[in-house]
Amino acid sequence: MTLPLDLPGLDKAPASSVKTRGWPSLMRTVREKQALVITNHNHPEAVIVDIKTYQELLARASGSDSEERSDVLSRLRSEFDQALAGLQQGEGLGKVMGKPIRRGHKVALGRPL
Repeated sequence: MTLPLDLPGLDKAPASSVKTRGWPSLMRTVREKQALVITNHNHPEAVIVDIKTYQELLARASGSDSEERSDVLSRLRSEFDQALAGLQQGEGLGKVMGKPIRRGHKVALGRPL
């Protein structure tokens, strides 16, 4: 996955700053801002987050998102089942398929001539 060069709301630091500023300085920024984008030749390569933020991200990824997806899938399944039942009871497609086909008419661009 490629991230855009502009990551709004996140501070950026070049990878070389790990060496020049030192790890404690970078971690101070992470604690203050909750995240820090590490760039290499001005392209985002990594995001450093504090442990609390990381744990929250893990909880979101494993918990509520899967419940949300399950709710969406259940709703879609219900809508599909209702549409299918309507078709099977003669609504929509059943009405069209029950009519005799008229032959001998030419059709051009979706219109009879």
